[in-house]
Amino acid sequence: MIRHTVAHGRSALLLGECLATDEELREALSHGGSLCEAAGSAASLSGSYCAIVSQDGQTALATDLAGLHRLWYREGSEGIEFASTPLALVRGSTADLDPDALAARLFCSDFHTGLPGGSLHKRATEVPPDRVLLLNGASVSLAPRNPAWNRTLFREGAEALREALETGVRARVSGANTVTADLSGGMDSSTLALLAARYRDEPLPALTYTDPFAVNDDDADYAALLASRASGLAQVIVKGDAASLPFTGMDDVPLTDHPSLDTVIFARDRVRLLPASGASPHLVGDGGDAVLGAPLTYLTALTRRSGLPRLVQETRGWARLRHRPVHRIMRSVWRASRTTYAETLTALAARLEGLPSNGFRGNAPRVERNIVWAHLGPSAPWGTSRARATVAERLRHAAESVDDAHGVDAHALRMLRRHAADTRLFADIAAHSDVRVAAPFFDNQVVAACLSVPAVERASVFQAKPLLKAAFAEHLLAELYERRTKGDYGACEYHGVRRNAARLRSLVEDSRLADLGILEPHLIKAELERAISGGYAAMAAIAEVVSAEVWLRGLDRALALPAERSVVLEGER
Repeated sequence: MIRHTVAHGRSALLLGECLATDEELREALSHGGSLCEAAGSAASLSGSYCAIVSQDGQTALATDLAGLHRLWYREGSEGIEFASTPLALVRGSTADLDPDALAARLFCSDFHTGLPGGSLHKRATEVPPDRVLLLNGASVSLAPRNPAWNRTLFREGAEALREALETGVRARVSGANTVTADLSGGMDSSTLALLAARYRDEPLPALTYTDPFAVNDDDADYAALLASRASGLAQVIVKGDAASLPFTGMDDVPLTDHPSLDTVIFARDRVRLLPASGASPHLVGDGGDAVLGAPLTYLTALTRRSGLPRLVQETRGWARLRHRPVHRIMRSVWRASRTTYAETLTALAARLEGLPSNGFRGNAPRVERNIVWAHLGPSAPWGTSRARATVAERLRHAAESVDDAHGVDAHALRMLRRHAADTRLFADIAAHSDVRVAAPFFDNQVVAACLSVPAVERASVFQAKPLLKAAFAEHLLAELYERRTKGDYGACEYHGVRRNAARLRSLVEDSRLADLGILEPHLIKAELERAISGGYAAMAAIAEVVSAEVWLRGLDRALALPAERSVVLEGER
C-alpha cells in the first residue's frame, strides 16, 4: 500500500502499512532540522512501512524498525534509482548476481541481517534498518538512525505491548470487508485471532492447519480448545495430505527477492492459505518468537554477580529440558560471555576455512551450541574450498565494522531482522494466492515495546514468552499462556523427501550452486540420498540448498514480482 502526505515543506511517501494518523505524520515530519531525523521519525510510527521523505532536492529513506519492508538503491550514469525490491533495479538478470554473496548467505545467516558483503545483486545496495539513506543530488550517504525505544520496566513494557498490538489489530480489521486469521494453537497467532474477533461484527474465520504426517500435532488440539472457549471465532480446519508435503510443487513458487525457505513448504502454504484467498488482511503470528523472546545468549547477561542465582536455575532448567549436563551448558555460557560478536565472526572465518573437504556433518544440534553470537549455516560443510575461503574473508571484513556495545540485545535484534526478512518473502509468495498477509508482531510500536525490555527479562526456560503473558493473561484466555509444548513436524520433511525424490535428485544433478562454484555436488547428493533412505540427515541444509536452487532457476526465467512490490523512483542526477 502507498500513502502520500505533505507537511512542513516536506513530502513523504510511505510504502507498506502505515497506521499512524495524519496528525502523527505531520508531527514526525517536523521532527528536528535534519531530513534524516524526520525520515527516521516518520518511519517509526504505528504500523510497518518504509518512509521516503523529500525536501529542497534532497531525499531521505528509512525502513521500518524490524526491516519487514525494505529498500534498495542503485547508482548509475543516469542518476540514482531506489526500489522496494532489488529485482526492479537489476531486471532479474543472473548477470547481476554475486555468487560470493550467495555463498555468504548460505554459510552464515548473519549476512541476512546487514553484514557487509551480503547483498546478492552487484548493482543493488540495501538500506539497512539501522541507517537512513540520504540522496543529495548525485551524492549518496548513510546516516546512523537513533533507536526508537528506551529502557523501561517489565510491567511498563508489557502494557506498551498490549496497547501496540491492540492498536495494530484494530486498525487493520475494523471496517475491513474480509478478515481472516491463523489459529495455529500457538500463543502468537492465537493472541491475534482473539484480539481481531473483538473488532468484528461477525464471527472471524480462524484457520487451523492439520498435518496427518505430524508426529505430535497438539497444535490442533490447542486451537480447538481455544475456538470452543472463545466467542467470535469460526474455526476453519484445513487438512493437509500427501500433496501438501514439503518439497512438493516447488517449481510453481513465485520469484522472490532472495531464496525463501517457504519454497520447500510452498504446497503447504498454498493449501493452508486457500480459505484466506481474497482476505485483506489475513493475520499471522510471524515475528512473535523473535520479538517476544530472546536467543539463548540471554544467559550471558546473568553472569554478573547479581544474576548468578538465576543463572544456576536457568542452566539447570535447560539441562533437564534438553537432557544435557549442567556443567557443559554453564561452560558455554561463560565462554560466550567473554567473547565479542566481532571475535565470533573471526572465529567462524577460521572454522570455515578449516572444515574438512569430506563434508563433515558433526553431531545433532545441542543447546550449548546455540549459546553463541553467530553460527555457520548447515550447508557450510558442503562448500567448495574456494567459496569457503571467500566467505571467510568477508567474515573477517565484517568483524572490523560490527558494534558489540549492546551484547545480547543486539543479538536479539539481529535475530528479529532475520525473521522479518523471511516473513517478507512469505508475504510476497502469499500475495500470489491473493492473500494480503499482515504480521502485527513486526509493527514498529510492538517492536519498540518489546525491545524496551532487556532481552534477559523476555526469556526463561520456565515460562514461554513471559512478556506476552504479562500483557494478555488477564485480558484473554489465561490458559493460552500456560502452554509449554509445540507440535513436531520433522517427520513431514522425510515423507516429503521420499515422495519428491525424483525432482530433488534432478535439482542436485544439475546443480546451479555447483556451477557457480559454491557447493560440492557429490556432498549434496550423498546427504539427499541419506534423507531419501530415511537415515538421519541435515534436513535444514537440504532445505536451504533446494530453496536456492529453485530461486536461481527463477532468475534464469527472469520472472517479475507483483507490481505493487516493485515501486521504483528516480533520484536527481
